[in-house]
Amino acid sequence: MSRVRVSPPPPINMDLTHKILNTINYYEMFKRGDKILVAVSGGPDSVYLLHTLQALKDKLGITLFVAHLNHGLRGEESERDARFVKCLAGKMGIKSVSKKLTPKKAKSKLSPEERLREKRYAFFKESCARVGADIVATAHTLDDQAETVMMRIIKGASLKGIVGIHPVRLDGNIKFIRPLIEIEKKDIIKYLKKNRVPFRIDRTNLENRFLRNRIRQRILPYLGKLNPCIKRSLFNLAENLREDYEFIEEEKKKRKSLIKSKKPLHYIVLSDILLQPGALRKEIVREALKSTGGNIKKLTFRHWRDVNNFIRTKKSGKFIDLPGGVKIKKTRDRLIFSK
Repeated sequence: MSRVRVSPPPPINMDLTHKILNTINYYEMFKRGDKILVAVSGGPDSVYLLHTLQALKDKLGITLFVAHLNHGLRGEESERDARFVKCLAGKMGIKSVSKKLTPKKAKSKLSPEERLREKRYAFFKESCARVGADIVATAHTLDDQAETVMMRIIKGASLKGIVGIHPVRLDGNIKFIRPLIEIEKKDIIKYLKKNRVPFRIDRTNLENRFLRNRIRQRILPYLGKLNPCIKRSLFNLAENLREDYEFIEEEKKKRKSLIKSKKPLHYIVLSDILLQPGALRKEIVREALKSTGGNIKKLTFRHWRDVNNFIRTKKSGKFIDLPGGVKIKKTRDRLIFSK
């Protein structure tokens, strides 16, 4: 039986590696003995992430696996990406898991991007079960965070949205980590080209029809003329707001019992919700809407202002309609949420 030849890794950039190790330690991303599934698309960021973790795996005491999802959206290019990743993992001696999606039109309340995201994360969870891992490493960079924050500011997001990409996020029993979240893409590209490390290019990332691409190619370069550190500034904004968001989330959990269930209805005692600070009142109402089946992704600032005004001033017997077909009715002592 022939053995897979493991290619020697390119020399690591100690400055970048030191930053990555600091990020891993600061956010407590993993510990010795952990099994990590590395999401590899074949693009420069994920290739760099895999090379770096491979170079550090003995020092960190971790076991690596590779996962590649072929979205099937770019025909033969997608097929070449899949073959590239399989070959790369093989040369490194790393077990890989892959899957190909069959593009099809389906009736859904989600956007095409949201549907693909759901399928992608479902694939990661399936792959973790197959290889026995409980951590997924994705190659989101500081650039991705800056673009995400700017995109959400433009769209008018709330605190939760402006927090952007979480360096560490728990989804059930799977932990998603972003070791490159403090690394700029230009440094990754420079390293890969200098060491002649091959990678794939997704041409859709160059198309201006996508808002993220316009932000990357036009808006951030323009803002960079006013502030050369604009990406770092947006990253720092997200980090500062994350502390506030996590505090509110913890306080919201302590007040979860305020939402009473009397299926199919949910209700909150009016005096309880009126006692809460505005930031917490909003999150408690959002949780009640979610529990009742409302579409919280379509809630706008206008919706919240109307709800807050409704809670404080409207008389008993009045009601308000919200996205997802949820109605809030006000009685003498309760707010009743019904589908």
